[in-house]
Amino acid sequence: MGKIYAIASGKGGTGKTTVTANLGAALAMQGKRVLLIDGDAGLRNLDLLLGLETQVSLDFFHVIQHICTAEEAILAVPYFPTLFFLAAAGKVAELPVFETTELLRQLRDQYDFILLDCPAGLGDFYRLAISQADALICVTIPDIAAVQNARRTLLEAARYSSAEIYLIINRVQFQAMQRGDMLDIESICQIIPAMLLGIVPEDVGSTRAANQGELLVLSDQSIASQSFRRIARRLLGEKIGFPRQETQIQIKRGFFAQLTDLFRKETGFHD
Repeated sequence: MGKIYAIASGKGGTGKTTVTANLGAALAMQGKRVLLIDGDAGLRNLDLLLGLETQVSLDFFHVIQHICTAEEAILAVPYFPTLFFLAAAGKVAELPVFETTELLRQLRDQYDFILLDCPAGLGDFYRLAISQADALICVTIPDIAAVQNARRTLLEAARYSSAEIYLIINRVQFQAMQRGDMLDIESICQIIPAMLLGIVPEDVGSTRAANQGELLVLSDQSIASQSFRRIARRLLGEKIGFPRQETQIQIKRGFFAQLTDLFRKETGFHD
């Protein structure tokens, strides 16, 4: 049985969809069968990053309304034999809870990983996604508003789910951190009570890849691509450390466990 990961952020502009696409591709590069589901109805962007925008004719809503089967709506992602994509509903519509959860249950048996690209902020799909997910991956950037909103997103998650919580810090500029122009890694980890899964540096190739409908993780030279590959290996259980140039801090043993305990005490969250 596969694992479901809900990928969320507190606000737009954190690169959450880019993380979803490249992390899914990195898992597929490890030989895993991966399904990416776009949950942002009306603002579909995941298909653009995958180069599939012209191929989408059926979507999530069509499947749960039994207009078509999941197999008919799911598209194969170019260059990745084990990576697949299901588009978000083309219009904003209330998703029936039973049909949606039943579809996720069925798909779980067909894939090693299902990544749900949740809309930024809070909403019905976000709450439904985290209630079904084995883990929640929170994506933020070193910006105080984004970090505080991410924390509120996790507080909301605790009301609906006991899923594991991970953190990816995206679009990191280490020189700006050293100058004090943006929050440093340690400060972010003190605010957001989650296990640090990865740090993705700012990469000029990210925008170029997105505009060309390609995935950054295909580049062996890209520093962000290397980060996504390390994150995928961590999800697969490998003990992959953080390169010194990524962290700029010493991660102490037990640090995240202490934050998680604090988070649970504040919110009443329990396993």
